[in-house]
Amino acid sequence: MADVENTRPTLDDKQSASDDASVEKKGLDGAEVTEDAIMAKEVEEFEERLQKDEATDEEYLVQEAYEVAIKVLSTHDDPELPSLTFRTFILGLGFSAFGAVLAQIYYFKPQTLSVSTLFLLVLSYWIGNAMAMILPSHGIFRWINPGPFNIKEHVAIIIMSSTAAVSATAIQVISVQDLYYNNKLNPGLAIFTLIGSQLLGYGYAGLLQDLLVKPTKCFWPSTISTANLFQALHFDNQMTSKRVRLFWTVFLVMFVWEIVPQWMFPLLTGVSIFCLANNNSTVFRNVFGGASNNEGMGLLSWCFDWNLIGSDCLFSPLWLQINQDIGIFLTYILMAGVYYGNLWRAKDFPFMSQAIFAEDGSQYNQTALLTNGKFDPVKYEQLGPAFFSATNALYFMTSNLSLGATFTHVFFWHWEDIKPFLRTFNPWNRTPLEVHDPHYEKMKVYKQIPRWWYFVLLAAAYAIAQATNYGGHSGLPWWALTVILLISFVLSMLFATLAATIGFREFNTSANGFYQMITAYLVPGDPIANMYGALYGQHPQGQCIAMLGDLKLGQYVKLAPRVTFAMQVLGTVVGAILNYIMMVTIIDANRDALLSISGTRLWSGQNAQSFNTNGISWGGLAPQMFGIHGIYHMVPICLAIGVFLPLPFIVAWYIWPKAGFENFSTPIILQYSCFLSVGINTSVNPSMAIGILSQWWVRTRYPRWFTKYNYIVAAALDGGTQVISFILNFAVFGASGTPHLFPGWWGNDFSLSADRCALPDN
Repeated sequence: MADVENTRPTLDDKQSASDDASVEKKGLDGAEVTEDAIMAKEVEEFEERLQKDEATDEEYLVQEAYEVAIKVLSTHDDPELPSLTFRTFILGLGFSAFGAVLAQIYYFKPQTLSVSTLFLLVLSYWIGNAMAMILPSHGIFRWINPGPFNIKEHVAIIIMSSTAAVSATAIQVISVQDLYYNNKLNPGLAIFTLIGSQLLGYGYAGLLQDLLVKPTKCFWPSTISTANLFQALHFDNQMTSKRVRLFWTVFLVMFVWEIVPQWMFPLLTGVSIFCLANNNSTVFRNVFGGASNNEGMGLLSWCFDWNLIGSDCLFSPLWLQINQDIGIFLTYILMAGVYYGNLWRAKDFPFMSQAIFAEDGSQYNQTALLTNGKFDPVKYEQLGPAFFSATNALYFMTSNLSLGATFTHVFFWHWEDIKPFLRTFNPWNRTPLEVHDPHYEKMKVYKQIPRWWYFVLLAAAYAIAQATNYGGHSGLPWWALTVILLISFVLSMLFATLAATIGFREFNTSANGFYQMITAYLVPGDPIANMYGALYGQHPQGQCIAMLGDLKLGQYVKLAPRVTFAMQVLGTVVGAILNYIMMVTIIDANRDALLSISGTRLWSGQNAQSFNTNGISWGGLAPQMFGIHGIYHMVPICLAIGVFLPLPFIVAWYIWPKAGFENFSTPIILQYSCFLSVGINTSVNPSMAIGILSQWWVRTRYPRWFTKYNYIVAAALDGGTQVISFILNFAVFGASGTPHLFPGWWGNDFSLSADRCALPDN
């Protein structure tokens, strides 16, 4: 930890949290003024110069990644602005219900989609302003319409509705038990399973916020663009602001443009010279193709569809993207080497697939393994061994290497931050932690949430989890659930540290596989127990990181912490109830369609089928596939190997401390070392190029433009894309019933992949 004294108080990146001020000085009127208050005043003056274009290019230049929190965002606050208003609750509940219902419908659709936060942000902005103009605002109606629609109402609505607008992981477990194991949970048990698994994550977040929300160095890159958009929409003059005009211009352009690559001209989702030259070669498809799902690695292909590219490349810090790019270069080598070297009988199975295969290359009949829902060794002998595609097995290995490396990396590079934070849990500790952050300084006018609230919340959530785990006949013993929750809390701290300080977020899928592997060792041979292990491991972790991000967003826009907390919990309850109601309604009305392999044009059980498949493969086959004599025995061993892989960079840093080795992140490099083993991959190359262009060339050559407009452009590109994507999904892609495909032509050839490569292996 750095000393309290600060040579540059606006950007102190080495302090952790405290509600208390540190050093105090006498003001001109004799009142005591804290060092932090002086810092906040200096930052306000600096921001005013930035806004008036009076600062120099050197002052605009973002040199350290966390400086965007000061140079891009404003610390401005008006504590008198109301946040909990009639509009907040009406729009918050309305959009929460809309998002939760829509998310649950999407879960059982042939096209798996998510409800975009930016879509909700833009829609709520329009409706909120319309309510401010239309509703009466005088006399007794003042409580209905207290004035212009303000930023705090807007953020509270989005935190609540985005929390609700997901299909919770618990829904997957509950729906699988209903569909495949004839175990229909009663409504109270199901809803409390949903609520309890999420509140565990909120308890984690509350205990970690002093470490991962309040300090400047924890700037949460993924929230910067959203916070910047909130401030532009509410702080700028709507008629004269260049930022606002630029946002709506880019928004409109993307709204119109995205119709072309998504519907009319799908070839633009992946232009590959090699595939255009030869669409019969499977080698060309595997290496250069990638515009269709599980097609190929997309080497040297180019994508013109922002729906696939996304704005991460515009707001992710440069060194995060460099580490990702190193990992992707390794991906090309490792995936091609494993497959064409025929490791693990690679050529007997598809190049890319997440299925499990029998020896003859057909899909493994996993349900035939079970007797009364448990693994049957006699049936396994009849069915024979199971195999992954080689690239999928490689992904499991690199994910475990990354997970092991995360422990060493975080505890070495961030120990000076973690150690004092851990000391605060010692009841005899008398040394308060201190944070010198101008955004947090402005938050001191609001009541903070006492830590004991979160201890109570965590205890209640733990009790709910144990009760619902037992009542749901999960097969997961109480001690195994406790072990998984402890591991989940530790990993939440590690992964949230990377998300907060550098923006690394590619850990949800790999963490889910890790918890399934751990549960397979704790409770072997039980698929349902494995699903519950994944639920109580990955879901609280994901919720914890999401809430920490929301708390940081609240700090940036000066939303009171207790309001943020209330919106999160309220959104969770609303989402859980509506998730469950919609799930029961859809399953009862469409059970046969959901149980069929192909489903119908309206309904599909593919997500539930996939979750059940993973539960069976890990819960039933893990000892045979990953045991000491299994073909994939290196997968769990990689977890231990990964612990040692950051050491070369650490040793090099000790030898050459000024060479920049501290910027290399082994967990990120390893996580991306098999990043292209699934999905559509043509967006990787433009994302790499745009990232370097934005975060290096524009940031260093045009710092004024970068500070003012880079993050607004990022939000506009995503916003326009996501709004038209939502409309297209219902209008032409079949989310409302019948799909309306664009007529086939050279740029939309149904006999080939979207990039005109050979079709991927079925």
